Amino acid sequence: MRKKIVVIGGGLAGSLLCNKLVKDADVTLLEIGRKNSIQYPKIAFDRKKLAEVATFCYGGGGTTNLWHNGLIPLSQGDIVSRDFAEVVAEALPFTDAAASALFFSRDSYSLAYTGLVSEVSGVAARIGMVADGIDCLVYPKKFNRLEIDSRVDELYSVAKIGFVCDGQRITTVTCTAGERAYSVDADVVIVAAGALGSPKIIKELLTVSGNSSDGLGAGFIDHPMGFVGKVRFNKEVAGLVRQLSIYDRGDYVSRNAIRLRSACGRYTCCAFFRPALTMDNRLDIYKYKSLLGASSGLARIRNGFSFKIFHPDIVAEIVAHLFGVTIPSRTFNILFIAEQKRGGNRVYYDGEDLRVDWSISADELAVYRALLKKLEGVLRPVAEEVNLVTDITEDWLWSAAHHSCTVPLGNSPEDLVDKDLKLKMLENVFVCDGSIIQEHSYANTGLAIGQLAFRLARRVLDEK
Repeated sequence: MRKKIVVIGGGLAGSLLCNKLVKDADVTLLEIGRKNSIQYPKIAFDRKKLAEVATFCYGGGGTTNLWHNGLIPLSQGDIVSRDFAEVVAEALPFTDAAASALFFSRDSYSLAYTGLVSEVSGVAARIGMVADGIDCLVYPKKFNRLEIDSRVDELYSVAKIGFVCDGQRITTVTCTAGERAYSVDADVVIVAAGALGSPKIIKELLTVSGNSSDGLGAGFIDHPMGFVGKVRFNKEVAGLVRQLSIYDRGDYVSRNAIRLRSACGRYTCCAFFRPALTMDNRLDIYKYKSLLGASSGLARIRNGFSFKIFHPDIVAEIVAHLFGVTIPSRTFNILFIAEQKRGGNRVYYDGEDLRVDWSISADELAVYRALLKKLEGVLRPVAEEVNLVTDITEDWLWSAAHHSCTVPLGNSPEDLVDKDLKLKMLENVFVCDGSIIQEHSYANTGLAIGQLAFRLARRVLDEK
């Protein structure tokens, strides 16, 4: 008898789970947004805004509508939490399947990635710019928003999601879509509404089963990122730096970064080099560059009506983005991607209103400053000039839109989800999305979410 599975959330995790599970089970997808459209929810920020542009949306494909499809694995060596490191290790066998589902067209992403890291590390060694290693972010040139298999029963514009509980099992999921009420029988429920959406769904699940948790939504992390300076390399190494910066492999591009490990070993950040034409180090230009790059459609056109678009560095970035060509300059922007750990940030709902309480702590800034000074020390011997903001403030950093860690995972009593991604209070409810990623160093979370989705699909289908 085929299992009846309800997946809540049509983003990256939800889409992959639906498409994998529907081959062997009856699957119903519930998505709060409209199909084939994007809605930006209103978010109130208690402290720092995530970014000047929307980094979260509803709709078919969820936030994957905004994702640029960068594929990079989480490094187990960067993960402090033993429980989460074990989860990541168990998801490794699903790397190639996840990358393939995320539009990597070659047979083995793992082999391609390993080869890239080895090759780029050799280039960095020739330059004398190794720091704490090299990593590679792979962008398939052809990718789309994820489509749901036609065999999945899809409900969009869903509201008033509720649950019927019998003991420790959810037996029925209720909702409205349009003006119609629905009641869906469920053997398994998977919450995949994202780091900002899943806490609300899980709170309802806990309430209906007679449970509660103060930790739900707490510990929110993202990747603080920003352009933090410029470097003009010596003539002898400039060509190698351009080679290190970006590799074009025909069907995909690899953007390559220098890893930066903190003295305490808890934080791992990285620095990418992007082509530039001037040594001008202006925060307003960097913010405009981010605004232009992160926006799309009419918003991008509106943002284009600014005199800042004629700044030489903006022109260089546009040319590199549109044509995949690194301008033959010896001058580069430094794009810094920083790590956060679980702390005082949180996501919560004030009634139906989503609120995000996010900032960058003084301790985190101290780590980032030390790593930027470390980077400056790596660059000085091979550069004519370095113009780097090492005494950085949070004004220089904004969200990379890798929202994570709003649902605690592990074996501790306060953790809500176990290492099988099962909600501990209920026998047949699982959580799979960015919310259960407890650490992510500097890595885009898309590939990790894909690995976890494929691992969970196997677990759900194998369970009797």
